[in-house]
Amino acid sequence: MHSLAQEIRSFSRANLRKQRTRVTTLTGRRIIETWRGACLHMEEEEEAAPGGGFVQDLSADLQVGVVKPWLLLGSQDAAHDLETMRKHKVT
Repeated sequence: MHSLAQEIRSFSRANLRKQRTRVTTLTGRRIIETWRGACLHMEEEEEAAPGGGFVQDLSADLQVGVVKPWLLLGSQDAAHDLETMRKHKVT
């Protein structure tokens, strides 16, 4: 098992996978972002999404992650749900 310091020392940019990020603007315009060398390259996707770029999500996200027994991570939906707070003994 490697220590964090060993992992950092052995880091190589060549071992990273190539990534593409699709960004959708409020108007529905789609942009593809890729890294080429040390530069960010942006190109517009050919077909734009009809209508707006985002779908409103009205469902509650009540998932809570326990980082440490005294440190929880969750959304504002979980923070406003009393039953979820009681379940995790938040006072």
